[in-house]
Amino acid sequence: MEIYQLLVWIVFPYSVSAVVGMGLIWQLDAPGGNNDNSKSQYVIKAVLRTMLILSALSGFWMMHFSDDSHHLLLWVASLIQFKPDLNLITNSSIILRAHFIIVFLFLLLLAFTNKVTYLYKPHLYIKSLMAKSD
Repeated sequence: MEIYQLLVWIVFPYSVSAVVGMGLIWQLDAPGGNNDNSKSQYVIKAVLRTMLILSALSGFWMMHFSDDSHHLLLWVASLIQFKPDLNLITNSSIILRAHFIIVFLFLLLLAFTNKVTYLYKPHLYIKSLMAKSD
């Protein structure tokens, strides 16, 4: 087993999960006022949108044009059980592996924004979109 496979497919997902969990805890104590009009917020939103679009496209490709969708569920289940199976992910397609990396990078970036609360309260995101469309 090479060290980079261990880092990418075992350490990275657990690290992202810990960072997202801490982001959720941190956002619970955050004050309500924030500046959404700054240039840095604009760049962060653009990067998050790009990562979300890439994640959706790779997920769409994987589900409709690849036979590896069962590897997705089995590998996530092995991570949740704290018994990660590297053979499931290393023997899967490059699209599946790219999808996982994109999703974990998206979650990692999301953890450092005030939008991380949308993970456990998605209705807030839908409500904000509906308010903008009116």
